[in-house]
Amino acid sequence: MKKLLTYQLICFCLLFVSLVAKAQNQPTHEKGFYVDSLNRYYQQAALPLYIYVSHTPDQTPTQLGREENENDSKKIEQKPIYLDGHGKHYLRHIDGLHHVSENFVVYADGIAPETNSSFLAAPRYNRNGTQYYGKGLTVTLQTKDEMSGIKTLFQSSNKTDFAAYQGQIQFETEGEQAVQYYALDNVGNAEKVHTRNFVVDLSAPDTYHNVVGVAKEKIISLSTKIYLTFADKLSGVAKTYYRIDDGKWREYGAGMIIPLDALTDGDHTLYYYSADNVENKEEEKSFAFYLDRTAPIMSADVLGDRFIVGDQVYFSGRTKLKLTAVDNKAGIKETLYSIDGSEYKKYDEPFYLPSKSGMHIVRYYALDNMENEGAGNRNVRYDEYKHNVSAVYVDLTGPTLSFQYLEPKFQKGDTIFITPQTRIKLSAFDPESGLQKITYTIDGKADETPYQQPFTIPQAGTHKVDYFGYDNVNNRNVSSFVFVTDDKAPDIFVNFSISPNSWENAPPSADGKTNNEEKIPVYPSYATLFLAATDLQTGFDQIQYAINGEKLKNYEGLIRGFEKNKVYTLTIVAEDKLGNKTEKQIRFKTDKY
Repeated sequence: MKKLLTYQLICFCLLFVSLVAKAQNQPTHEKGFYVDSLNRYYQQAALPLYIYVSHTPDQTPTQLGREENENDSKKIEQKPIYLDGHGKHYLRHIDGLHHVSENFVVYADGIAPETNSSFLAAPRYNRNGTQYYGKGLTVTLQTKDEMSGIKTLFQSSNKTDFAAYQGQIQFETEGEQAVQYYALDNVGNAEKVHTRNFVVDLSAPDTYHNVVGVAKEKIISLSTKIYLTFADKLSGVAKTYYRIDDGKWREYGAGMIIPLDALTDGDHTLYYYSADNVENKEEEKSFAFYLDRTAPIMSADVLGDRFIVGDQVYFSGRTKLKLTAVDNKAGIKETLYSIDGSEYKKYDEPFYLPSKSGMHIVRYYALDNMENEGAGNRNVRYDEYKHNVSAVYVDLTGPTLSFQYLEPKFQKGDTIFITPQTRIKLSAFDPESGLQKITYTIDGKADETPYQQPFTIPQAGTHKVDYFGYDNVNNRNVSSFVFVTDDKAPDIFVNFSISPNSWENAPPSADGKTNNEEKIPVYPSYATLFLAATDLQTGFDQIQYAINGEKLKNYEGLIRGFEKNKVYTLTIVAEDKLGNKTEKQIRFKTDKY
């Protein structure tokens, strides 16, 4: 009788953890088994496998155990087996009686599904790694699994809880978006969550016209500049177009000024719009204006200090600017001006420029009172004409001053000493309007003396010089310095190492003259002579001496070695640090020993 063996395979999950799925966090899924319509058995590859047997289909199956020791029935243990990874596994029975082999298949599924997304039906644009989509965006998901098949495809939009994918995802709100998705197969293998971040741009750009020089009632002149500015808060502006009246549409370039030269006097309309990088197109806008090609004539007059070098005009802080406007039609309604780009203000009277050194730009224009006839009504129109003044340099500071003592001079501590012959040089430099003149006063005198060349101050004592620099717009700087004029030479001192033995009448001098009242000292011939000098101002610099008409030489120590019974004439010259000199002469005689 043929034996029929029926194997029933039952898979149990040892651990089940249930977590509530949170926004953007992948839920936990239970791993398990699955039997398809062809009765094929699949289980998650890492789960254990238990084997049960029965000899009839309806009998309660009995779990098989493994024999650890064939001679000891107590050692039979009921343990699971583990499959060695993803793939098809076989449980085989060899029937030697009937010479057949029976295979029972277990499909171990250890690989998660793979899901891809498609972004359809919307314009797209990528900038610096950020993906932008326009209107009509639909996201579809496609997934596949190579073994047990897809159980559920999950998706989350913008941090919502994961839910089953229903066929397509649509985005009808603007801004940053996020799509997350993953698939779960029939045995609990969950795919890693895919995240796609992008931006949906549903809004068209905003374009504005800007007019520099528009007068009241939108009346402009040829000097008026019209340009467009545009912005898009998301994907950015791709192109901007404009036309005037019935002209052709033209692409507008950044920084471009709308050309007006070809237009005639009268009414005109500027049309314009922009499109962004995902094809959102702005509704067409327009700007109606009246072009008046006749403008007032303006002039500017300078009141006060000014100096012109070439094309450069210099003002002082005391200078005012006067504006005058003349119109050959209805006359001037008002004059406006702006300094360095500030808000325009009404001109009433001459005004000062800013009290800040440097270049300044003054812009000014006049509004006229043109009267235009139309349909029996009188309308007042205004024409605007702007005039840019050449760069005006406001010079608020006087020249930079300096002085110099020409030699000789000497500094002791913080005090400068000069001689009556020392010349003083004054200098000034002005990098703006330039130097006009230098003047000076000595010791507080009221009147300023024009400086022409270096000068001296021969009077001895302490002096103060105040000197002034004037630039070409009459800014003045003042400075001063103090010094001492030293006209006194050093005092000379002569000392002998011993007192004189006696005094004698002086012999005739070199010119043969005799002074019977003059007495000269008589010293031993071995006497030593010492010289010294003092100067209360700068100090002495050197001492020189000459004996009996010889050439002067530097005093470097003791003077000795005199001959016996001889008359000596000693000439001494002392010089201070400024070169002031003192000369002294003494006469003496040596004794016979």
